[in-house]
Amino acid sequence: MNKEVYKIAGTDAANYEEYLGPLIFEPAAKALLPHITDLPVHSILELACGTGRLTKHLEENFPAGTLLTATDINPDMLELAQQQLNSTTIRFQIADAQQLPFTHPSFDLVVNQFGLMFLPDKQVGVNEAFRVLNPGGHFAFTTWDHASNMPLFKLLIDEIIVPLFKEEDTSRFYTPFALHDSKQLHHYLEQAGFSNNKVELIPFKGHADSPGHIVTSYFLHHPLGRQVKEKMPSSFNDVAKELEQRLIQQFGAGPFEFELRAWVAIGQK
Repeated sequence: MNKEVYKIAGTDAANYEEYLGPLIFEPAAKALLPHITDLPVHSILELACGTGRLTKHLEENFPAGTLLTATDINPDMLELAQQQLNSTTIRFQIADAQQLPFTHPSFDLVVNQFGLMFLPDKQVGVNEAFRVLNPGGHFAFTTWDHASNMPLFKLLIDEIIVPLFKEEDTSRFYTPFALHDSKQLHHYLEQAGFSNNKVELIPFKGHADSPGHIVTSYFLHHPLGRQVKEKMPSSFNDVAKELEQRLIQQFGAGPFEFELRAWVAIGQK
């Protein structure tokens, strides 16, 4: 079985944009903006840009003439970002956040939204952000809070998915939520050489059209559901129905908002 449950490529990239983009990454991008738009910036490097949800807001909310480079290690995600944004002013580039292809300090702001937890060596990723920043520049990154602190993910991961794999190592299901310790985030910044560091928990809301919207986005068209189908194909539909019923019990049968929580960490070179 593929252990990389959160690896996004091929049709998963399109599903990521169509389903998860508006569900969680669009509100997350808007929640981050107030923390960075007042910074003095002439050039921005975005790491792990995905399908460009934050990239669009960076382009729109910084002054015209700001140089914006959007990077991702996944070609399928980057291609989708280019198609979605169709911008002649953004430079799109394949890049590994642990080994950035920039020789000299070149940027006033480096941003990484929900990418750090997927790096094999997270400290190296933070060190690289420091290296490519101009003196006085800032690095801003976000990570999700613990899954159990967000009711939707507590239900989805803790109560539905993980019990199905209890005889296995289930740590892979918590990868997106693995960096929820504010002291650890401070430590990454300090070890890289950043100063004036701040780490802040920001709550915000996601919106779903219905419980079925969540089932479609986070199960039927998500690697989580695919892992269930690979392990227990005859139970796949039953798990989907159970998830929907549990969502209805918790959030109601119609449109609903759900709580999201992210850590925002910012350091200055």
